[in-house]
Amino acid sequence: MADDGNAPLKAKRTITTSPCCTIHKGFLFKEAPPLNDTIEALNIKKLIQDNNYDEALRNAEKALDTAQRELGENHPDLVQYLDLLAEIYKANGNLRGAKKVYKKALRLWMNAFLPKDNYKYFLADLFPMFFKSPALQPRFKPDKIITLRPELLIHSGSKREAYVHPGDPNLCIKVDRLWKEGYHISPRKRLKRLLMPWLIDFWSNREEARVYRSVALKIGEEFFEHAPRCYGIVMTNLGPGLVVERVRDEDGSFSRPIDVYVKNNPDKLKHALDLLEDLHDFLIEHDLVIYDWANPANFLVRKHSTRGDKLVVVDWKTEGTADKDLPWRDIFPALARKKMTFEYNCLREDITRLGSIA
Repeated sequence: MADDGNAPLKAKRTITTSPCCTIHKGFLFKEAPPLNDTIEALNIKKLIQDNNYDEALRNAEKALDTAQRELGENHPDLVQYLDLLAEIYKANGNLRGAKKVYKKALRLWMNAFLPKDNYKYFLADLFPMFFKSPALQPRFKPDKIITLRPELLIHSGSKREAYVHPGDPNLCIKVDRLWKEGYHISPRKRLKRLLMPWLIDFWSNREEARVYRSVALKIGEEFFEHAPRCYGIVMTNLGPGLVVERVRDEDGSFSRPIDVYVKNNPDKLKHALDLLEDLHDFLIEHDLVIYDWANPANFLVRKHSTRGDKLVVVDWKTEGTADKDLPWRDIFPALARKKMTFEYNCLREDITRLGSIA
């Protein structure tokens, strides 16, 4: 779906919501007007088919204005309406306009994870002896807050925690630990943030949201062969959360990490290494760089008899740069790929060693 600037445009297009931000009704800050119902009510699909792009654009802008009045101008649910506008621009051949709208949607999507007074909080976090830390408040005032209880916790990392969605056990909600009361970063990380002021906007969920918006739109459906689907942004009692699917095998059981898979099936070692190589080739082909290869739990073996087994990466926040320390990927792309390949080979050796022991 990304604008490549050169792709031939078809005269007729079908408007659909983007696969990376499919919205589950009831998981939102507010109940946004259903996009598909809005499209039908405003006759936008028929206008597109009749090449009446001007009228389709006016109706789409009308739908966006209505949603903005109901949700507020900075609400992440507006992303689906911006996507609709961008698709109409593309269908009409206005690639520059489509790109501009997509960028606006990306900013909206990412900024949902920043606290209301992020700059003040950043200073208080760096210099706690001089500044009183303001209460972490979201940029939205949701009508609905999802309560994440301790018994729903399924994973706790250094930066984020993952909880089973209380409304759907097939989904999980990732929340940044910085939003949790009483959690503070280490003095070493404070110094790093002081020396690198661009880290003011770094939040793990925000970075992963960027990947789902930009990379998934660029690659399309193929991205979800190696990534869980993302279902939007919700507000929880622990701060804003990113809703993603819990990866399952064809039989409905939850997919296992690659190290557990090899440990339980030592005869499948070669198959596991082939899946790892397939993932690495996919990343290289699409110019993607992830650095967190040290944790095998981030790589799940999704088994499927007809579509074929795939290795699914459940943590995409390091795509591009590790914690946004420096934009290595943009400055030295060849070195970034070389580093990723080195870490990939280290994981491959670890899995091989594990299989030989088992």
